[in-house]
Amino acid sequence: MKLPAGVRDWLPAELTRKRAVEASIRAVFAASGYDEVETPATERYETLLTGLGEHVAAQTYRFDDRRGTQLALRPEMTTSIARLVSTRLRDDLPLRLSYVARAFRFEEPQEGRMREFTQAGLEYLGVASADADAEALFTAITALDAVGLSTMQIDINHVAVLDGVLASVGVPAGLSLEVKRLLSTRNLVELQALLEPRYPVAARELFALALARGQGELLGRLQPWCQSESAQDGIKRLQFLLDEAQKRGLEHRITVDPTLLRGLGYYTGMVFEGYVGELGFPLCGGGRYDDLLPRFGLEAPAVGWSVGIERILLALERQGVR
Repeated sequence: MKLPAGVRDWLPAELTRKRAVEASIRAVFAASGYDEVETPATERYETLLTGLGEHVAAQTYRFDDRRGTQLALRPEMTTSIARLVSTRLRDDLPLRLSYVARAFRFEEPQEGRMREFTQAGLEYLGVASADADAEALFTAITALDAVGLSTMQIDINHVAVLDGVLASVGVPAGLSLEVKRLLSTRNLVELQALLEPRYPVAARELFALALARGQGELLGRLQPWCQSESAQDGIKRLQFLLDEAQKRGLEHRITVDPTLLRGLGYYTGMVFEGYVGELGFPLCGGGRYDDLLPRFGLEAPAVGWSVGIERILLALERQGVR
C-alpha cells in the first residue's frame, strides 16, 4: 500500500539521526535562553488566515469538526506562537521562545519540500532593537554549526532598503509590489519587459541590483538611493549586522543581497536566508515581522527564524555525514 503524497515513514536508523539533529538544535536554543513551547497541530482556520494571509493559508489542510468549526493543520509555527503569546503570555514580554514541531502544507512535493515536515525555530518577541535582529541571526548560525553545517552562508537584507531604492529609481507605487515579486523570484526577463518601455532607468538599475552581492561597499552604493528615514535605518541595521559578524569572526559567511524579501508583505525589517552548496534552495530563513502580533491585538515587535529538519538531514547526507 502506498503512502499519501508528500509524507514518509522514518525507519529506526533514520529516526535516530533525526532525533540527534533535533537534540543538537534544542541544546543551542536552551543555551541561548529560549524556552521551548508546543502548540496544537490543529488551529482554527481563521487564526491562520489572520496571521498568514490568503496565500499561505490557501496551502493549509482544512476540515470541519462535528460542530461545524473550520479547522486547519498548522502550515508553520510562527502564527501559532503569535496566537499563544497574544492570548496567554501578553504580560510576560519580552519573551524568547523556541520550538521543534511538525507542520503541514499542501503543495507539490519535491526535493526538500514535503507536505508533512518538521520545523525548528525561535521567536524573540517584544524587542525592536538591532541587537535582537543580531541575536536571531547569529543563533541561526550557531544552531546550524552545531549540527555539522558550518559551511552555511547567509544572505541578509532589509525590506525598507529595497523600498527606498524603488522610490529613488522611479518605480511608481502602483507597480512596486509586482516589481518586488519579480525581483524576489529573480524573474529578470519579465522585470525588463515590465519596466523597459516606460521606466528604462529603473529597468537598468534594478537589473544590476538583482545581480549585486556584497557587504559594506554595497551598502555604500545603496545609501544615496535610500532617502526615507526607514530606508536609512535599514542601511544602518544591515551595517550593524555586518559589524557584529566581524566581531564574531563570521564576516566571511554573511553577504548583503539587496533583493532578498522572503514573502511579500509579511516581513517588516531585516530578513535573511541560509544556504549550503549541496542544496539548491534555502536551508533556513527568517527576519523581523513587527506587524504580526498586532493582528492578534498585541502591539509588540518580533523577530525569528526557522529551519526544516529534513533539509538539514538532506544537506548532511549530501556532505557524506551519516
